[in-house]
Amino acid sequence: MIVAEFSVVPMGAGTSAGRYIRAVHEMLKSSGIKFVPGAMSTAIEAESIEQVCMIVERANKILTDMEVQRVITTVTIDYRLDKEISIDTKLKALERRP
Repeated sequence: MIVAEFSVVPMGAGTSAGRYIRAVHEMLKSSGIKFVPGAMSTAIEAESIEQVCMIVERANKILTDMEVQRVITTVTIDYRLDKEISIDTKLKALERRP
């Protein structure tokens, strides 16, 4: 499993991005992919880097379909081969720390 985090910033669309982010979250819900929204980004679990790229591309397409002329996208990917990871295992590791 790959854990990735991404954010999309609609440029020139005003100071509030809520409606754009809600549209992206609706796409994630309908895709069935596990995701956790955060204050500044969204974490997802994916089977492959290709799936991460597909989700990010769909998120960008949603914004451009909403007539956003410029989108700034940031992606961070945790691709770990030595053990299985998930959003939950990463969060639980934080709880174990003193």
